[in-house]
Amino acid sequence: IGISEIIFQASSLKPKVATLKAANKRIVCYTNHGAEDSHCIALYQHLMENHHFPKNRLFRLRGGVNAWKTVGLEICHEGSTSWCTAADSCWRSVSGVRPRWKVVGGADNGGLIVRVGRALGSEPESERLAKDAVVEELKLMGERLKYRRMSGIGPDEGWVTILQKDGTALLRPMAYDTISGVAVTEELAIPSLTTGKKKRGAPRNGNKQVAADSPLGRAHSFSSVSTAAPVACFSASQEDGTASSMCGTGDMNEPVGSLTFDDADDWLSTASIDGEGGAETIPAVAELLAPDAKARWAETEEAVAAIDSCIEVAPKPATIAIGARVQVQHLKSRPDLNGRKACIVALDDAAGRVEISVARAQGEERVRCKPENLVEFVAKPIVNQSLGDTAFREGRPAEAIFFYMEALTQDAHGNAELSATLHSNSAAAYGKQGDHVAALVEAEAVVRLRPEWAKGHARKGLSLLHLYRPREAQGSYAQAVRLEPTAEGYLVGLRQATEQLMDGKSAFCRRFDADKMKENGNMALKAGDVGLAVASYTMALAIVAPLVETGNKAMQHPFAVYSSSRSQAFATLNEWTFALADGEAAKNASPSWFRAYLRIGHALLGQTQAEEAYKTFLFASTLENGYQEAIQECSKVLWQLPRLESPVASRRTQRFAEDAHQPRGSCRIFAISDVHIDHGNSVMLWANGISNTEFKNDILLVAGDVGDTFNSVKIGLSIFKRKFRRVFYVPGNHDMWIRPNTADSTKFKFQDSIEKLLALSDMCEGIGAEMMPAEVMEDVYVVPLLSWWAASFAGATGYVIDENLAQTLGAAGLRYDAFCKWPMGDQVAHQWFLQWNERFLHRIQEQQRERGSKGEAVSFSHFLPVHELPCGGAPALASGCLELEDQIHSVGAKLHIWGHTHISMRSVIRGVTYQQHSLMGAEYGHDVQAKFLKVYDGGLICKPGSHDVY
Repeated sequence: IGISEIIFQASSLKPKVATLKAANKRIVCYTNHGAEDSHCIALYQHLMENHHFPKNRLFRLRGGVNAWKTVGLEICHEGSTSWCTAADSCWRSVSGVRPRWKVVGGADNGGLIVRVGRALGSEPESERLAKDAVVEELKLMGERLKYRRMSGIGPDEGWVTILQKDGTALLRPMAYDTISGVAVTEELAIPSLTTGKKKRGAPRNGNKQVAADSPLGRAHSFSSVSTAAPVACFSASQEDGTASSMCGTGDMNEPVGSLTFDDADDWLSTASIDGEGGAETIPAVAELLAPDAKARWAETEEAVAAIDSCIEVAPKPATIAIGARVQVQHLKSRPDLNGRKACIVALDDAAGRVEISVARAQGEERVRCKPENLVEFVAKPIVNQSLGDTAFREGRPAEAIFFYMEALTQDAHGNAELSATLHSNSAAAYGKQGDHVAALVEAEAVVRLRPEWAKGHARKGLSLLHLYRPREAQGSYAQAVRLEPTAEGYLVGLRQATEQLMDGKSAFCRRFDADKMKENGNMALKAGDVGLAVASYTMALAIVAPLVETGNKAMQHPFAVYSSSRSQAFATLNEWTFALADGEAAKNASPSWFRAYLRIGHALLGQTQAEEAYKTFLFASTLENGYQEAIQECSKVLWQLPRLESPVASRRTQRFAEDAHQPRGSCRIFAISDVHIDHGNSVMLWANGISNTEFKNDILLVAGDVGDTFNSVKIGLSIFKRKFRRVFYVPGNHDMWIRPNTADSTKFKFQDSIEKLLALSDMCEGIGAEMMPAEVMEDVYVVPLLSWWAASFAGATGYVIDENLAQTLGAAGLRYDAFCKWPMGDQVAHQWFLQWNERFLHRIQEQQRERGSKGEAVSFSHFLPVHELPCGGAPALASGCLELEDQIHSVGAKLHIWGHTHISMRSVIRGVTYQQHSLMGAEYGHDVQAKFLKVYDGGLICKPGSHDVY
């Protein structure tokens, strides 16, 4: 449920909320960006005050739809399969049961006619649907019901009409038990509509009346309908269940939405150029429509269905409330906003001001004004416009033009916005007929009425393009792009007009003109006119694109420069998809140009793809003249990586609760470290000799140092994954090495160890291994803690730093783990890994607080977390990270596995059992039938020991 429900669809909201309330369903409000100043509060206030919805069933979606998308969840739209499934299980029916109807009419005719399709002219079934049959609703559109028969006599499925022309019900909806979801025999009443004739001389503008007994006057409501109105008119239920009149004799109903026909420009890019159209004259409106066309359209069900979705703006003092839809008037400080639609988003009672949100091409704009500068919307059907829209969509442009002209004459007086929309649609209809002169006249009317509406300029540009007036067409399309820079149809039109204008010009002239356009774009971008910059760069691209496409190599780099510039402009608008496409185009045109990769990296970062952005910037640093700028960008994105906010990271975190439903004790957990799979054939023989059946339902923790190269790590983890159901892994120092003269430096060409870490993460996902924590059984957590050593570890109590050794290493220019390349430096790398761990630790802590129990957790790292553990032959300066101990305790882990030192031992320190089980010994030797350490079997094992099966 969104804010538009209470602004536009208040009457239809009531039955939906009633069903949700009865079924004890929750309502979640969201905004596109999860902003704190969203309309959720207004929506909730409306639901509580007007529908008495319980407060404890109202929620906000933290982070908005963007957060929903980030974790890879589906965004569905009304009418889609997912939407219908959700609606059927929430408000359209309870407990997944679809609404049911009972046939109450048609007995005199042997039953109701059933048709194959929704249209009244579609093929009828040979059998009729008999009285008293019960059907299940599959789809309800206007007065037509698609059903599935549940009982009684008749076709199994089809379309029927639920009301006769006089309003008598042919089928009635059946009530159902909201607890069990079972339909009961009580039928819900459908009232008969009041009928009457249209009064002669009734006004045709503000208070248009339609006879309810005519095809255009048919309507129905499942709520009680007042018959107090002295003339027949459309009725709709208010929030209190009473009806409000939509004619001039009663109160106006709540606004129900605005249908301004925004016809698709699917014919724009493929339309042919007709240079002879200018000689034709504009036919009279009366010549465009057959005499019986209007009467024929009035008899269609589409005409009936279209009426309820239209509105017209009528001046009325605004009700000042958050969420109210208003129109701006008499605003002297911003005359460009007068006549624009807006929504009230904040109130400043002390200052006597209202803050409104106005949708503009460049995005939402917020403006403060006085309440007297606002008027409300009032619902009123615009029948002619609706009939025109329907005719246009169904391929009858002449009829569409007739109805648009009728609407201009009867319904659009004093309403510039509606007039512009009708002229725009008329231009589209004339264009469909091939009458581009008439289309141009209509488009120019649009531009006069609404000069800031991009659609009008695009309509004009298209007409001029068909009339082969390319310079004027280019100007119109440029203005359309300036106002709406990301409308693909406008960009295509601008390219077509520019190509037409440049036809026959030499490569030299094209390059000169293109560079001039680029400079215009640069000036516009500096001045903040981003839309004009996009238009200028688009024209530059259009000028040289034909040469690039025909293989002119001299134009490839200029094309790359223009694409790069437009990518920057789109990035300024936060239009990252467009920015990325132009960055890719620049790269394809000039593969060795570093700036193209910078554009791609910025666009990827805008899409929160931090990992891909980092790798792109890193590659750019290797290109000529790119090092300085690219490394600066790498530094910026480096500390965004451990936030794990990218779509890739979000997808991987979804495995956290994959097995949370499994009961405790349903599997075993084993551990090992320092495998060094590439240290001789004997290690591979040991790995391949692991039982293929013993551990198929179990979990293995690998505490680092699987191999010195990427391929070695992949081989080792792949073998383990074939033996165990789940494999969790943290990299060790050897895993992070980039050895010279190996595939890591020659084939994969890792520029630093962060890039190799990202590659290891991708590889793990590919083979099914994991580097992120998980609840592997109910209240049982496996917590990999990524880490790196910090020299501060050696300064802790119990260790004495060998100053002579440190001085010797420094003087010789040597350092520990010299094969590792950390962009943030050796002594800062551990802080980066600690940040990586924090997100998961917070999630586990929050879950433990909610459940009131720590559960059981086993953590593991490669490096030593406490100074009491011996380093053995490893240097103390490069062995541990003391901050890991706090992270271990934060999730209540009672058992921690570590590696690195090749000392298999156990020690209990400050309530935690620390255990190492290294395959390799101090001298890199190993038992040919070494067994895994069993750490969990029905519960954490206090004194873990080797398993009895290899």
